[in-house]
Amino acid sequence: MMTFKSAVSRLLLLGLSLFALAPALAASRVELIRQKLDDPSAGIFIAAHRGCHNASPRLALAEAPENSRSALEHCVLLGVDMMELDVRRAADGTLVVIHDATVDRTTNGHGKVAEMTLAQLKGLRLRQNFGGKMSPELGTETVSTLAEMLDAAKGRIMLNLDIKEDIYAQTIAEARSHDMIRYVLVKSFVDQQTVEPVSDRPMFADVPYMPIVGPWRDSSQSDAPAQIVTRQLAAVHRPAGVELVFLPPAQFQALRGLVVKAGVRLWANSLTSVGVISVIGMGGDLEALRTSGKTWGALFAAGIDTIQTDEPGPLLDYLEREGIKH
Repeated sequence: MMTFKSAVSRLLLLGLSLFALAPALAASRVELIRQKLDDPSAGIFIAAHRGCHNASPRLALAEAPENSRSALEHCVLLGVDMMELDVRRAADGTLVVIHDATVDRTTNGHGKVAEMTLAQLKGLRLRQNFGGKMSPELGTETVSTLAEMLDAAKGRIMLNLDIKEDIYAQTIAEARSHDMIRYVLVKSFVDQQTVEPVSDRPMFADVPYMPIVGPWRDSSQSDAPAQIVTRQLAAVHRPAGVELVFLPPAQFQALRGLVVKAGVRLWANSLTSVGVISVIGMGGDLEALRTSGKTWGALFAAGIDTIQTDEPGPLLDYLEREGIKH
């Protein structure tokens, strides 16, 4: 017969075992997200633009500063696949997470990020949500380093690193040093002048990469975006997908066929913050909120399988209400 003492011992051992397994269980979550990224048939992939900063009735989450640790935590709670964040370099060489070249909009400070040390940046407080005139209220958080965000995301969520300066090598090296190289996505703009597949460049050899394609100024021919995508998808190190911005519907149809044939993700943006609509005429987040999600539905019906949004909570509600796999 089991004694009280032995029963307690077994419970303690079970607790210790579960504690020891926790990192492995957490790691399996982000590995599943990475596998989903690699398989467009696995369902709609959701990236939260600058994190989950808007208030979300889904879990009664209040608004959070963009690009903040709490915006990341809200994404994890909501079950979002990926958080997009912006990377810049401070005056002392530290990689920090902030969108603008200055701190004016998003903090209670003034000045250029590149001219401020990490200590100076840490002395500032982030404004809630988008900051600026839209959200002038100050929160308690301060500017995060990329290292801090990589550690916070580890095992829990993927990160899309929007690299704002020519610091790709340093940023990728930072992700590698934090064992996050498989779980970050790096992107860059490509145009007709980009002859070789960017993902085959040595610095992108072991990191997921995605080209960003649109009707750039030098794309005078209507089939130019398709030519650009064809070159990028010919890479030995196949891109994780293709991101579209400001693309007319006629050009979208040709690109959709190329991306689907390659078996990679087709990424669209529907952003509240900057009014970026990936496919012209299909609307964005604000219209989606007004139409109970019909705008998102139009994007998915057109073949979009990956979406970057400022409204991840309502988008998840829409997907579940409509029975759309995600």
